[in-house]
Amino acid sequence: MSEQPDRVTDAASLRQAIEQNRKNIEIDGIISNLDGFRLSPGTRLRGVSENAELRFKQGQPGLMLSSDSQVADVRLVTDETQIAIGLADDTANLGTLTLCNIRTVGRFHLEAAQAQQGNLKLRDIHVERADARIAAHRPAGFGVEVLLGGLTILNASKDPSSRWTLDARTLSGGSEDQPLRGSGVFIFGGAFIPTDADMAQAPAPTQAGGGILLKHLTTGEVHSDGGIPAGIGNLITGGVFVGSGVVADEVVNEGPVTTYGANDMVLDNWGEVKRWTAKAPITSHGNSGIGFVNFGRIGDLAVDASIETNGLGARGFNLYDGSLETATFQSITTHGDGAIGVQISKPFGTITVTGEIRTTGGEGDSLVRGKVVRLKAHAVSLKPGAEGEALTVAGRAVAEDDAVPDLDFEAAATVIGRLEIAGKRLV
Repeated sequence: MSEQPDRVTDAASLRQAIEQNRKNIEIDGIISNLDGFRLSPGTRLRGVSENAELRFKQGQPGLMLSSDSQVADVRLVTDETQIAIGLADDTANLGTLTLCNIRTVGRFHLEAAQAQQGNLKLRDIHVERADARIAAHRPAGFGVEVLLGGLTILNASKDPSSRWTLDARTLSGGSEDQPLRGSGVFIFGGAFIPTDADMAQAPAPTQAGGGILLKHLTTGEVHSDGGIPAGIGNLITGGVFVGSGVVADEVVNEGPVTTYGANDMVLDNWGEVKRWTAKAPITSHGNSGIGFVNFGRIGDLAVDASIETNGLGARGFNLYDGSLETATFQSITTHGDGAIGVQISKPFGTITVTGEIRTTGGEGDSLVRGKVVRLKAHAVSLKPGAEGEALTVAGRAVAEDDAVPDLDFEAAATVIGRLEIAGKRLV
């Protein structure tokens, strides 16, 4: 039989329950002026009133978890730069962590280097405000470092045998008026390569570090602004970022994802994703803020809404590294010099745009692999290495600036099996 719950209504009764290692704690009302504390293994903490809330002292981190914990139906408030809920990182096995219906002011940050195993189940998590820009750990690759997110899950183990599983439903953060600072939803491990047989199965690791087997990720509305100064080329962020070391069955963006700053990618993949679906608009408002950029491997990509970018060098879709089997897009529009609509330099199967690709800018600077280069805002640019079965655009592919050609194929077009735009076959 489970332990009878301890219902707490103030800081003293909560502290007593923690010190006595109580396993079933109920939060009734708003409890303020708290020092940060750690739940012992196997503890369940949940709110039982509509206003259940834990408010931590200024400069204090919030609630730290160890293993087999459950937290539900509560709002946690810290400074925006502090961790509102995180991992104590003192165990080799996280067990099963179940976190449901949680709101935070401050970072939702599940990072551990000691944990070899863990099963994380997240439901209905919303980060109202958070600032992850000062976080010291920045994954690096492709000539850049990546700022962590207001909502981060990070397997930081250096052991390539470390594996977590993650099922995350309805993660969201920020607002138009108060976007998350740094990245938004951020899931990372070390770099490892899955077997060719099935991306969803346990991968054959390299020596780079542990990883995350992501069974499902659903995001709601996400707003983020990295606050990266103009002209900085070696830092980026992502509104929703699936990083190296992540092998994903399915990623679904149910709500719109919007970024506001320089070098803020909207959707970014460095991992291995079997299916990625975006059902709501993808929008950027900063220089070099790419709508969707892929450096990993994607099986099936479906963007069932518009991609629109606003800013110098803010491209629509880039396949810069890795590979892509199939992709469909609704429409892609860019507003900015150097802002290419679609740019491809790696292998793919088929890419279909059911609407049009439109750019409005001329020639300008854009961030490419950590370096600022000059680009023209072509509607479609196929670079050497762009090998595919078919690229089809049902509508127009047009660069509205008279000085910019609509299409930039170089020698790459010769290795595209079928290239068709607005009903006209070009290859």
